Amino acid sequence: MTFVQVCFLLCFYLCIATDSSSNADSSTDDNTRVTDHGRIVQSLFRFPAAQLGPEFNELIQLWYTDWLVILSNQTAATLSDQITPDESAKQHAANAVSATVPTLFRRQCYGPLSSSQQTLYKNLEQRRKEIEFQYLQDAGEEMKLLHTMMKRFAPAFHLNEGGSSHAKTAADHIHKKKARSTVNTVYSLSSSDLAVYDSPAKLAYQTDSSTQQWTWRPAGHFSARGTPGNYEFRVNFFNRMREKLKGVNLDMGRQSGMFWYPPGSVREWHSNYLELVGNTKKNQNANNPRDEEIFASQVWRMYFVRTVRDGDFDARLRKLRSKTAGVEAATDESANDHSAMHIIPGDDDGITVEVLKNAGARLLKRNEKNRQFVDEFAEDEAPRHGAANSASNATNDTFDRGAVWRIPDQDGYITLFRLPKLWHCIVSEEVHRYSLGFAFSDREAQELLTLAGVKFDVEGRVNCKSGECSAADEL
Repeated sequence: MTFVQVCFLLCFYLCIATDSSSNADSSTDDNTRVTDHGRIVQSLFRFPAAQLGPEFNELIQLWYTDWLVILSNQTAATLSDQITPDESAKQHAANAVSATVPTLFRRQCYGPLSSSQQTLYKNLEQRRKEIEFQYLQDAGEEMKLLHTMMKRFAPAFHLNEGGSSHAKTAADHIHKKKARSTVNTVYSLSSSDLAVYDSPAKLAYQTDSSTQQWTWRPAGHFSARGTPGNYEFRVNFFNRMREKLKGVNLDMGRQSGMFWYPPGSVREWHSNYLELVGNTKKNQNANNPRDEEIFASQVWRMYFVRTVRDGDFDARLRKLRSKTAGVEAATDESANDHSAMHIIPGDDDGITVEVLKNAGARLLKRNEKNRQFVDEFAEDEAPRHGAANSASNATNDTFDRGAVWRIPDQDGYITLFRLPKLWHCIVSEEVHRYSLGFAFSDREAQELLTLAGVKFDVEGRVNCKSGECSAADEL
């Protein structure tokens, strides 16, 4: 999106918000007025999208029909079961996920973060935002700038044996076997092939189909985000949200992004802390003082996730595993728990063991931890085996807030979480993962959870009825 488009979009949102905000303090009945909606206590929820009712299903039809590639001759009722990967991009995706920098960040998604790595990831997030907020007219040039920045950052993220980061030829170290052999990887790529797909020209890649149009992001943000036609789609979706989700009083709640994670792809560790400030340091418009307030208020992110198996990939995976095991191997044909959101609770007081379990989260299994060093997409480092953890014996008093928890993707589920303290990354091992993102304020999140019938606690909410006020602590 160009700067002019972004400004127009913000103005468009603000015009609608001005109209809706006049009713924001409307009475729940003639005698009751909500003076403070308070704050949701928990920071993480997950539930089936069906709990939002048929209206949400009608809303996402726009995503299916205007963006994703759907098998031909399908009725609207079956659209959601007919998502298929864009053939014009599959080969590119297959080759690029094995390149050096995507492999580095994919593997780090399975391990805890040191304090130095957290600092590096924050610096990376800040630099990316600075580049993206330039609103360059040439999207391809922006991709190249981001890629160059990522390549410069990547060596610092690699950890030496002592656990500290360093810049000593990390790219060579993590793929020290690659020059000799890549036959034990799912795509069996040569080192020369990978060198091509590590170049800016290949990672700044755009599909040419009329739908599901994606521009590949740089290696460290390899999930890929749709950009052609994004402006028009977001405006249409903004209007459709208000048309279909009539059970939710939306202010500036919006669609925040669309992402495609083919098998092997990753969105590296991040906290989205800059999402809440918007373009604070550049292009401030004194005529729109609410701009920054809108960004700051949208502390909740909601992602609707679809996961799709790929027959071509499954065949390759079976062949590789059979070769490695020496016997005929099978693959789990389920679309569930073959991609995930990984999180680190950290100092987010809204994350407890109970909250994690209610969201379907668990600690990583031993084989998942070993993906820090070995996976099907790139040559391995020396495996290190650690004891597998179990979530069953973790308590609020003893559980490790620096451990990695996995929220396995379930096809058709929604994940709702609060920014900015929750470190998270996204990884796909075996499926094409499609996600549709939303940004909401705390009040809007409360209404969505209520609509879905999900229990949550609220602190600091005050109801005034007949001149008397009292705190409401739970919904």
